[in-house]
Formats: sequence, structure tokens, C-alpha cells
Amino acid sequence: TVTICKQADIFDEPVPIEKKIAATSKQSDESTDESTQSKRPLALRVALLVLRLLALLLCLYFFVCSLDLMSSAFRLLGGRQVGELLSNNVVFANPVACLMMGVLLTVLVQSSSTSTSLIITMVGAQILELRSSVYMIMGANIGTTVTNTIVSLGQIGDREELERAFAGATVHDMFNWLTVLVLLPLEMASGALTSLTGLIVNSNANSTINVDKPPDFLKAITSPFTGLVIRLDSKLLKDPELLRNSSTLIKVCCKTSNSTCLEKCQFMFMEVAGHWADAIIGGILLALSLAALIGCLVGLVRILRSLLESKVKTTIERVTRTENRCLLFAMDYISLLVGAGLTILVQSSSVLTSALTPLVGTGVITVEIMYPLALGSNLGTTTTGLLAALASGSDSSLQTALVHLFFNLFGVLIWLPVPLLKRVPIALAKKLGAATAAYRWFAIVYILLAFLLLPLMFFALSLLHTAAVYVAFGLLVAPMLVAGVVGLLQTHRPDWLPEFLRTWDFLPEPLRSLAPYDRLLSRICGCCCVKRNQVDITAGIESGKNSEGTV
Repeated sequence: TVTICKQADIFDEPVPIEKKIAATSKQSDESTDESTQSKRPLALRVALLVLRLLALLLCLYFFVCSLDLMSSAFRLLGGRQVGELLSNNVVFANPVACLMMGVLLTVLVQSSSTSTSLIITMVGAQILELRSSVYMIMGANIGTTVTNTIVSLGQIGDREELERAFAGATVHDMFNWLTVLVLLPLEMASGALTSLTGLIVNSNANSTINVDKPPDFLKAITSPFTGLVIRLDSKLLKDPELLRNSSTLIKVCCKTSNSTCLEKCQFMFMEVAGHWADAIIGGILLALSLAALIGCLVGLVRILRSLLESKVKTTIERVTRTENRCLLFAMDYISLLVGAGLTILVQSSSVLTSALTPLVGTGVITVEIMYPLALGSNLGTTTTGLLAALASGSDSSLQTALVHLFFNLFGVLIWLPVPLLKRVPIALAKKLGAATAAYRWFAIVYILLAFLLLPLMFFALSLLHTAAVYVAFGLLVAPMLVAGVVGLLQTHRPDWLPEFLRTWDFLPEPLRSLAPYDRLLSRICGCCCVKRNQVDITAGIESGKNSEGTV
């Protein structure tokens, strides 16, 4: 009887009529498109396929260029503030403040490779202590995920795609935050990462290693276009002293001799460079790059939909949803290696994860496949700082780079091999995706809160007193841990809990639901924010009555 009922979907939740109609129309549209395509001549189909592939590559190229331009815009907006921030030695005394400063630094420069290279350079120049750099490296890992989280908003027009895309983007966030919650207290209590990397550096102190930095293929491809828009002096970002003494981050002279400009650079903002403030140019560039990013993202999604037919999706689903545990185990580590290799090739984890996020939104790959790819990109992005440190020959720089590597490696060992622990970041990301699909404004609030407001709050508290930072951190983390444990017990062992703790109904509504905030925003925005699948039954019945009072 149970088997028959399951096959008849009696135990499943009822599907709304609107969804059934939408699904039926979608299937009919797909069948119509397939029949139309099959009637076309072979030459025309091949030509359309080539044109779509070329359009896909063109959109992908300008998508990567827009990410590069957005990175330059953030550097113009926050480059000088970064230099002043890193010159404040008071902040470096607090581990939590260093963590949040690493988040802010990476968000401002939009590149974990740049921020970690800057941190490694400062350690080698004895501007920054090794212990402080460990916590800043942890924050840099968190800050690099803001780019693909922003990219996921490009699919905000479709709730289901937004849910998948936001979950695929934030699974990277959840891994980094959970790894920090485990390794930050461990490092503060025992200095495990510092001690381990110190042993490795000391054991190789007498060896000589000559390592050349690998070529940056991505920069070589995108620089011909981005160089026509803006050019920044990379030396200023790597040297806080030069940054403080310079009036602008924009590179004006391309050829110099004895401090004399022989040839001026030619790009779009050349005429206003030096006359306008960097913040004004950065704001204009940010608006242009965001517009290009959204346009390229929309184009990528539409082309991918037209190229990836149902047969390809079915094949991917069969492979990813197989019950063969050995194959699933191998796929995780193959995806991990692929993610690391691609990140080493393009020299940017943000570009890789941002390119994969639309694929998660369209359903081509699942969050479970995105997860090891994101972890692999975390490992791959450590090679830039590691090779730079090896080439510099500084023991302290090498130790800082090794801290970055082992932090990500230990995170992978904690949250990937064990199935029970692997499900934690994936489940949290899916919850965030569901919340975003239900309340679209939640995505913007999450980005502002996780990557801007919280780091700024902890940075401000660190200027007041060290104890204030620890108290605020405890008040933030402790309720989350308690809620997580109680939630697990409610799902799996409700009989272990007192009766009032078996549901969250005992809490006030603002503490257990986003609905009150949605109602408030709906009044402010003029009912623009509406929760998915939440229909006021009474209002529906009243509006559906006819003149005789029947529904």
C-alpha cells in the first residue's frame, strides 16, 4: 500500500495548479522547439550552432572583462582606504578584527589573490606580523566569495533559478565561514597553523628553490580590452608607502625614463585622470562594469539554455544522482582537482565560481557538484601567493603563504570526506537559496550584512576595546550554534527535547520568520516584495466571491 501511494504521489505535497500549468507549457514549448529544430536543414542547424558557440564565447569573454573592470572600480573606490587601513597597527592586535579586515580588504580589491599577495608582501617587508597575517588570510578567503554571490542576482527574474543560483554561490560562503568557525578558535588557542608552517619552513631553510611565477593567461586575454577602458598602477597596491605618497591609482605614463614621462597611456578615462577624484572614476566604472556584467550574464544564460537540451541534462542527472557510492566518492575528488586546475589556469577563483553560478541556476549542474568545484578553486587560488613567496626567498612570506594553503586544505579535509559534515554547508546554502527565492530582498541584505556591515562593525569595535570585539563575536556566534543544534534535534531526535522546544513557535515572529520584515518592506516599497507561495486565504476568498456571496 505504501509503495502504491508513493507511486501515486499521495504522500507528496500538493502542487499548485499554476505550477502544473507552467510545467506543462514549458514541456510543450520544449517539444515544439525540438520538432522545429529537427525540420531545419543540416547546414542551417550547423550554422546556428556555430553562431551560438561564438556568441557564448563572446559573452564569456566580456563577462570576464566586466569582472576585471569591476575589480579595478573597487580598487579605485577603496584603494587609498586600504593603504590607510593597513597602516593602523592598533587593529592588528585583535584576531577577530584582523579576520574582518581581511574580508574588507578582499571585498575592496575584489581579488583574494591580490589581497593575499599584498598581505604576504607586507609580512616579508616586516610591516605586518605573522600572527596577524594568519587571521587576515582567513578573512580573505571569505571576502573572495562576494563576486559570485552578486553574479547569482542576475537570475533574480526566475524564482527557481534564483534559488538554485544563490545556493550554488553561497555554498562557497558557508564552507569558508564554517572553516573559520573551526580553525579560528583553534589557532587563537594553540597557534596550530603557525606552528605547523613554521616547522615546514625551518626544515627547508637551508634549501634553495627557484620558482618562476606562471603566466597569467586570463590577464593576457582580457588586458587588450580592459586596457582601453582603464589602467591601474599595480605597484601602488602592493606598497602602502607608495600608495600614501601617490595622488592617484591610475597609470598615466606607460614609458618613463629617469622619472620623465616619455609616452602617455591611451584609454577611455585618460583625459579625466588626475582631474577627477579616483572615487568618481571608480563609481562610473563600477556602474558600467555592473551593466556589462548583467548583460553578459543574461546572454550566457539564454545561450546555455538553447544549447543544453534535455538529453544533456538527463545525462548529467544520471551521473550526479547515481547510487554508486564509489562513483560519487570519485566524482567529488575529480571535481576538486578540476576546480583547482582551472583556478590555477585563470589565476582567479572568483572568475571560475562566477562562471559556474549561472550553470547551477539553469540546473545544468547541482549544488552538490558545485561544492567540490568551489573547494578546488579555494585550493587553486593559493598557488599565486605560494609561488610569489617562494620566488621572494623570505621565510616569513613563505610561512604566510603556507598558512593560506593549509587553512584551505584542512577545511577540505573537515567538510568534504565525511558525508555527515559534507551535508552541513550544502544544507545551509540551500536554506539561504530557499529564503532568497521566497524573499528576493534577502539576497541584497545578506550581501550587505555578510560582506560589509558585519566586518565594519567589528572593525569599529576593535578601535574601542578588544573585549568589545570578543563579546560581540560571542553574542553573534553562540545563538547560531544553539539554533543549529536545536534545529538538528528537532528534525532527527525531537523526543530528546522538551515539548516547547520541538518547534520554534515559542519565539516571537520576528525571531523565527522573515515574514514581518517582508510586510514592512512591502509597505515601504509599495508591495514590491511578496513572499512566494504565501497567499492570504481570507483575502483570496473575499476577492473571489460573486454578487451572491458564493466563491
